[in-house]
Amino acid sequence: MTKVSRKISLSAITFSLLFLMTSVAVPTVMATANSSPKPLASTPLTSIEANWEAADGNSFNQNYNPQNVINSSNVQNLGLSWLFPLPTHPTALLSVSGGLGVDTAPLIVNGTVFAITQYSQVFALNAANGNVLWTQVIPLTPNSTANINVPSLSLHLHDGAETFTTKLFGNTPTFWVEASNKYVYAFNALTGGYELNFSSYSKSDPVQGNNPLSLYSDSSGNILVDQQRGIAVTSMLSSSDAIAARCFYQGWNILVKPVQLMWTAYCSPPQVGSNIPVDPSYEVKQVNNMTGAWIFKGYGAGSPGGLGDATGAVNLKALSASALNATLYNDWGYVMSAHCAAETGGANPGATGAGWGAPWVVDEHTGIVYVNTGNKGPYASDCTPGPDLWAAATLALNDQTGQWIWGFQTAAHDIWDFDCSWQQVLANETISGVNTEVLFKTCKNGYLYELNAATGQMYWSWTPPTNIVGRCQQCYMLDPQNATQMSYQWPNPSGADVLEYPSEYAEFENEFAFNPATNVLFLGGQYVPILAHYIPGNVTNYGHTNGFQAIGTPASTKDNTTIFALNAATGATIWSHFIASQGYRGGITTSGNVVFLTLSSGDIQMLNAQTGTLIKDLYIGGPLNELATIGATASGTMEVVTAITAGSVSWGTGVPGDLLALTLQATAPANTVTSTSTSTTTATATGTVTSTTVSVSTVTSSTGVSSTTAYGIAAVAVIFIIATGYLAMRGRKPAS
Repeated sequence: MTKVSRKISLSAITFSLLFLMTSVAVPTVMATANSSPKPLASTPLTSIEANWEAADGNSFNQNYNPQNVINSSNVQNLGLSWLFPLPTHPTALLSVSGGLGVDTAPLIVNGTVFAITQYSQVFALNAANGNVLWTQVIPLTPNSTANINVPSLSLHLHDGAETFTTKLFGNTPTFWVEASNKYVYAFNALTGGYELNFSSYSKSDPVQGNNPLSLYSDSSGNILVDQQRGIAVTSMLSSSDAIAARCFYQGWNILVKPVQLMWTAYCSPPQVGSNIPVDPSYEVKQVNNMTGAWIFKGYGAGSPGGLGDATGAVNLKALSASALNATLYNDWGYVMSAHCAAETGGANPGATGAGWGAPWVVDEHTGIVYVNTGNKGPYASDCTPGPDLWAAATLALNDQTGQWIWGFQTAAHDIWDFDCSWQQVLANETISGVNTEVLFKTCKNGYLYELNAATGQMYWSWTPPTNIVGRCQQCYMLDPQNATQMSYQWPNPSGADVLEYPSEYAEFENEFAFNPATNVLFLGGQYVPILAHYIPGNVTNYGHTNGFQAIGTPASTKDNTTIFALNAATGATIWSHFIASQGYRGGITTSGNVVFLTLSSGDIQMLNAQTGTLIKDLYIGGPLNELATIGATASGTMEVVTAITAGSVSWGTGVPGDLLALTLQATAPANTVTSTSTSTTTATATGTVTSTTVSVSTVTSSTGVSSTTAYGIAAVAVIFIIATGYLAMRGRKPAS
């Protein structure tokens, strides 16, 4: 049996620091999967190899580490280094909805792991052993949002809610969080002390143009920091199950104390019933003041998927004045008719809000910030015709002035909950012989876009071929210039139930990865259909149902995911890898010619980045809904860190939550997974596609414990440490 040791106590220095900073004493649990020395890098690591300084790896959101210590030839030797069990729910927040554990990507900076729980406790751990260096509890209470027009406090974060800087506050390393109480906190990463904190939104905020009854989402928003200019960008998320408040972004000068609001940029018009008169020409004027403005219409119902060209987008700047007016005049308004009065009661027709799920991104050379938006709330109907411009969109703005530069809407008149949250990546590609900065963006509608980062022009789009990841007949994009389609109230014109795929659970609802060295993208398209039932709107339910949809029993138990590798220059598919019985949440990481997949089923799958062949399936044993991060300890040992995460688990069982680190073992684990791969190469119009089918078998030891189960190894250790406090810690009184 693999020897496993546990350490429960803290050093006197660490304990003193904990005592000074928080009343919550957190034991450290360390599991050493192999007592042999860990392999170190043969040459000193660069900063970018040693650190995972952003939620998505680097400042370009690429989920990529260029290190090669852990690579496709030795990754099968990864084993458990340490496991840190997180505290249970704080007593004061037991009445608040939300999950346990960590649902943001742990950061690894200068040998320290930084993580924040869903209930807003920040931890700094020694990356070498999981020991607590410091911890802070953000002061949340059930009424923390009483001064904010959101339904209630919610304990749920995403990767965009954290960031890290090194050039501010006298070059102090700083860990930033946008918490659920709509406050921004900046922690000194060395001591855990506050550098600053400020309210990013309250009822006294100078946001204008909201209907008095409109609401924002109770989920935490994103925080983005341009440390070259000392500017933070914040927003509020859309409330899609109630009448959504007006979409906006704000820029803050964080070089002064107290911080100062610099600008507010609105991405939807003033609302009916607000303190600002409704201007039906608002969006026409907005487009005229932008460098680029585009709406994706796709390639028509029945398109087989794959690669599409620039013809799939309408260039609003190229339309005649009359055509632009016909497309956008009184958009976000509603039809004045007896039918619509009975449906809406004259209520506000809604808005959108900021995107979520993944960080926004800034080009600090240009000061351009790339943000995105959610779906419209309430969803589109026949009483609210039009594209609902800049809902389900990605946009670029000047972070010094708040001026919108360009916008690209991905789903006009969205009736499916196809918001454009989640991932966006900056990269450089050769376009017509010229080195060009581009933005890669995925959205819940199941499309990947390559956009010009300066203008928003689409070069190409890609969606999984429908024979691999299906798309329903009613699930294609609508044409913003088709008045009939812009008045749809339900995907099926007959009003009959629709088996939706992609559904509101999306085709892309995770973070993809990009390797700039090989110019390859890695992304996961999930097939998670739902049976959707139409509920006609009326004055009682308007703005209070989920887009007039009732989600019935899932029509299929055959949820699955396919991981794709794409040539980033052309969009051509290189290989695909099938995962049965579950969708894909969280993110994809690539490093050392390996693609790391974290699955809700509790597996970390490691694929050869060139071929898609499964190298190893490491069963952790708890649901993994967050991407793996890769960095080094202070001594230079490379490790893979990830979170076992409760909450938002669709294909696994929730657990209280843990952080764990995997390192290369000097010798391979005694028992290993074995896999048989069958690769099929097919010629297509855009190149060759290699599809890999993998059958996996696990060799188990005489003890009955799979050696490929890292969490299983930890579970064996738990058996031995019952008397020493691990289970006592699990069952102890929640943090106060």
